Amino acid sequence: MAELKIEFSNAHYALLENGQIEIADFLNDVLPIGAEDVVNPENKLINLLLSYHSDDGGAVTVTKAQLGEVKYDLSKKTGKITFIYHLAYHYACSYSEKDYEKNDKIDFTIDPEAGVVTLYFLDVNTRSTAEEF
Repeated sequence: MAELKIEFSNAHYALLENGQIEIADFLNDVLPIGAEDVVNPENKLINLLLSYHSDDGGAVTVTKAQLGEVKYDLSKKTGKITFIYHLAYHYACSYSEKDYEKNDKIDFTIDPEAGVVTLYFLDVNTRSTAEEF
């Protein structure tokens, strides 16, 4: 299982803990899924999502990413995120392009002491489509 750790400020987490912002707003601020983040080739989150599609053929890129449904248990500091992202496939030999929307559910934990959100990605070779629904 691949893990991705993303840091956040304690002040930002206090807003969530005090009910001043929702979990989706907190994660939207913390996770690198904005338009400028998606095109960054060093974005580890986007690269992990792309790894699920590396064997699909063609040159694949993420063109857009956003949060879908977010479930979070504040007392346990655990939850599940649905990432909605668009994949663009370019097939050079056939001069064709295709665009698909994908949804992946990812487990996460929040460690307020360390100031870290940890996302847990299934390994590519153990991932099943049944886990996407």
